Amino acid sequence: MALVIAAVALPTVWLSGVGAAAQDQSQQVGQAAEQTLVWTADNDYTQYKSAPTTATAGPATIIFETNASTGNTSGMTHTLTFDVSSPGYNHDVNVNIVASPFDTSGGRHEVQVNLTPGTYRYYCAIPGHSGMVGEIVVTSAGPTDTTPPQVSASVSGEENADGDYVGSAAVTVSATDTESGVDTVEYALDGGAFQAYTAPVPVNQVGEHTVRYRAADKAGNTSEVQSVTFTVVAPQPKDTTPPTVSAAVSGTKDADGDYVDSATVTISATDTESGVDTVEYALDGGAFQAYTAPVPVNQVGEHTVSYRATDKAGNTSDVATADFTVVVAPPPAETPLTVTASSRCVGTSVYVAVTAVNDGDVPATVTLTTPYGSRTVADVAPGKQAYQSFNTRANQIGAGKATVTGTSFIDGEKVTTSYESGYNAISCG
Repeated sequence: MALVIAAVALPTVWLSGVGAAAQDQSQQVGQAAEQTLVWTADNDYTQYKSAPTTATAGPATIIFETNASTGNTSGMTHTLTFDVSSPGYNHDVNVNIVASPFDTSGGRHEVQVNLTPGTYRYYCAIPGHSGMVGEIVVTSAGPTDTTPPQVSASVSGEENADGDYVGSAAVTVSATDTESGVDTVEYALDGGAFQAYTAPVPVNQVGEHTVRYRAADKAGNTSEVQSVTFTVVAPQPKDTTPPTVSAAVSGTKDADGDYVDSATVTISATDTESGVDTVEYALDGGAFQAYTAPVPVNQVGEHTVSYRATDKAGNTSDVATADFTVVVAPPPAETPLTVTASSRCVGTSVYVAVTAVNDGDVPATVTLTTPYGSRTVADVAPGKQAYQSFNTRANQIGAGKATVTGTSFIDGEKVTTSYESGYNAISCG
């Protein structure tokens, strides 16, 4: 027989099913269900405010609530009624809860049922509330969990160069179980007894340590014992010494020691205790910035690069500077000549005359070249000239060019400079 909860004072009840289901459910009285399914209703009579759509076969607690907390401010009465006659649905759960915000339970009612695989249809039996209807699909419980949890451990803390932990270490144990879920995690330190793991395990005693660990799931499966071994060493004395830092300027220098066209500043820092953390520089009074590569400076003028370094203990060196000057590269050296070329007639023959005056301060070797011949004159003194008139062996020529090269030694270096000079077309009859 179905039990109806009306808007009267009733305690929390369990509703029995029908037939064999009733006997199964009667065995659940006084026992906590493994799952809770909640329906709520508000002022709307066309649909439940919330309702579950799936569940797992087995014991379940059904809660139906309609009151101000669920949005029912009108005092409207609703029911949660399971269909026990329509074809195609499970009929083994007979629930008919009538609830109102003004009943003695405040509109909140609870029953215990036992669900079987399949689909249940539920609805509101109040006339005019026919839109409040739905289905809940119940599936079988999954296979029995026989797989133990996956468990791992990690060690954290400050490490030295040997991989040992300085001062202390912390061991974090993690466990997962995708079936029944993790129930307990345990650890044991250095051969001691296993105990519950609730937070990372601090280890600050100097020496080698082993932490063993394991986990059990809710189905009773326990993982194999695993372990992690590590060493804690005493911290070194506090580093109070700043890094040693230096700078070197490189580039092409002139006779005055200035850098021609550009200079590059390379900064080096060392720290034999905690180690170098950062290196910084500032150019010409600008803000300090991280030094990551040699600094090129190509602006002409005097420059100052300030630099400093900080170690991992927080010690910062005094600011040091490197001063230098960048100058424009001088024009390339040349052998200065004044070159002229002209064409003229000697009888009916055309001659091309070429002259080169040495405008330099040192002797020069001068080579005069035309399409009609070439001549080299050695050691032409400053202010003197090299001259040659070339017979073209023709009575007329077109305009052309003479090429003259001058070679001299300037500041110990051999310097050769080329010049060209044009001559006019001419006809000598």
